[in-house]
Amino acid sequence: MQFDEKALRHLEVTYRAPEVAAQRRILLETIAGRAGERALDIGCGPGFVTEELAHAVGPSGEVHAMDNSESSVEMTRQRCAELGNVQVQVAEVTKLPYPDNYFDLAVSTQVYEFVLDIQTALSELHRVLSPGGRAAIIDTDWHTILWHSGNPARMARVLKAWDEHLAHADLPRTLGTLLRNAGFSVRECKAISYLDTEFKPEGYSYNMTKTIRGFVRDRQGITRQEADAWADELRELAGAGAYFFNLNRYLFLAEKR
Repeated sequence: MQFDEKALRHLEVTYRAPEVAAQRRILLETIAGRAGERALDIGCGPGFVTEELAHAVGPSGEVHAMDNSESSVEMTRQRCAELGNVQVQVAEVTKLPYPDNYFDLAVSTQVYEFVLDIQTALSELHRVLSPGGRAAIIDTDWHTILWHSGNPARMARVLKAWDEHLAHADLPRTLGTLLRNAGFSVRECKAISYLDTEFKPEGYSYNMTKTIRGFVRDRQGITRQEADAWADELRELAGAGAYFFNLNRYLFLAEKR
């Protein structure tokens, strides 16, 4: 997926959904940033987590944020423009531009599922954390999705085409092992469930429907008409009181050994 300015503006709306805001609270409570700490936000996106981390570590701390999307970096800079303890730059997760053993904590939300060379990326995360440093990582298992449809075959085709938007559609199933292989101890793993029974503009699944419809058009034999019909059916189900969506993300808290 290309996270240009238009895509980032839509992503910003999605990130304001109540489910995503609740996820941020869980992430920040789990990583428990303290005054004076050095923090790294990997794949900062629109910068919501960067901003909240900056308040957590305070003026005596530092927050460094990076993303491989220039639009994301610019959006984060704008969001954090009045925070003197934030630095943002374009970088790749497989080659982090930071010194060894520098950070006390790092966070990453829905980043590693996009990374082909994930073992190198996790090794880089391990390198830049100080001994005892902690990392909170959230990724989605798209194969846990439950999305009601009167046309399950079409739903299955759409979701299979949607799998192409990332490198690892079910990363959480192996992430614990990958973290241990990179030199981490896994301290905690918890599920974060997104449940929608209404198709509301402020909801996560409502906004993701737009993204998925646009992505799957003309992929794996799905026509534009079929993608539109898929999205239209979800609205119809909602109107009939029969809408149901559930998806699991997983948060791993790891510590550098």
